[in-house]
Amino acid sequence: MISFEPVRGMKDYFGEEAEKIEFILSSFRDIVENSGYSEIMTPILEDFKLFSLKGGEELRNTMYVFKDKADREVALRPEFTPSVVRAFLNNFQHYPKPLRLYYMGTVYRYDEPQFGRYREFRQAGIEMLGENTLNSDVEVLHVLYLFYKKLNLIKSIKIKLNNIAIYRLLFKYLNIPDDTQEHILHLIDKNQILEAMKIISNFGSKFTNIFQELLNKRQWSEKELNDFYSDYMEKIGINGLDLEFQRLIDVFNIFSSININISLDLSFVRGLAYYSGIIFEVTTDTLPFSIAGGGRYDNLVELYGGPNTPAIGFAIGVERTLEALNSIEQKMKKNKKKIVVIPLDKSVIAYSMDIIETIRSNNMICVLNAKDIQLSKLIPFYAEQNYNIAIIIGKKEKENNNVTIRYLDKKTQESVPKEQIIERLRQII
Repeated sequence: MISFEPVRGMKDYFGEEAEKIEFILSSFRDIVENSGYSEIMTPILEDFKLFSLKGGEELRNTMYVFKDKADREVALRPEFTPSVVRAFLNNFQHYPKPLRLYYMGTVYRYDEPQFGRYREFRQAGIEMLGENTLNSDVEVLHVLYLFYKKLNLIKSIKIKLNNIAIYRLLFKYLNIPDDTQEHILHLIDKNQILEAMKIISNFGSKFTNIFQELLNKRQWSEKELNDFYSDYMEKIGINGLDLEFQRLIDVFNIFSSININISLDLSFVRGLAYYSGIIFEVTTDTLPFSIAGGGRYDNLVELYGGPNTPAIGFAIGVERTLEALNSIEQKMKKNKKKIVVIPLDKSVIAYSMDIIETIRSNNMICVLNAKDIQLSKLIPFYAEQNYNIAIIIGKKEKENNNVTIRYLDKKTQESVPKEQIIERLRQII
């Protein structure tokens, strides 16, 4: 027999694992649709330039890129945001702002596979296009919080917060070219602080102490941030720097006031090159990687040739979120009892199918027995497969317009009129 394994870094999901992924995605859909977001579906395959234009070093180096039969350079999407921006430019510019969109699907990155890192994985996220207000920052981050609250993970997660505009304003003041800025941020993201400082120092030592303070201190209080700004940054006189510090403090204070576990970390940056303002990341104590993240990207639409359109969004890693869950078993098993309908003769199959349709239409799991073995062997078989109820139908049941319900866990049974089946099942499920 020929045996094929999945491509390295990719994985099959079935049964319970697949159910868990669907549980996460359905929970996400519930939260974002209740928050006013509409779904967008974009192609898996896109023009390579869509991502290479402003993806950042790490993203470009780990993309699946190839030429199609028309010799066009294309790529499997490594993320969703550029595709959403492309769709916005083609279809949605005339819509009222802000435009609220959400997505779910697979993405592809040619990373070295390891725990929590796959070459094919799933993301779900939201994008809000058209506003740059404090309220828009707060709404997007709050939706992320509500999603993890729905999964009962809110006591386990931490949200890390920064404003990358602070770095960009300092870099601009030092006349550091855009490509060099992105490389510095890439090094910081990889915690290669010394290498980053060497490059910064090539553009002068004027702010060496400021960058060292920003990069070496992992957690700040509001007072420490205010003191740092007044002692160092205010004297520089960079236009807009005070507003970016205040935006960071405002977002932090709002979420701290509702007892969300959020921290200020000015050494934290994210690898995507298009971030321009507030950025955030979700981590847990039990995992060595983030499980979600996002931020503001006010210049990306304009970079692609569109009008000035501020935007902010986030993406969750579905498989990484799955690793973080500690109570999904109880949530998934609730109201998930399984029923098998066993017709004992072909003359009662149509009668049985009518009953199956009724059960399924009432949101209960029900299958038709497809095995050709004796009833005495069927009952233990389905009990071993974790079925809870067998509905047995023979000629007698059809004639009397009823069914026999056998409880596989209790090893008891009863006769129930056909019109009372759903009522009875609801009492026991």
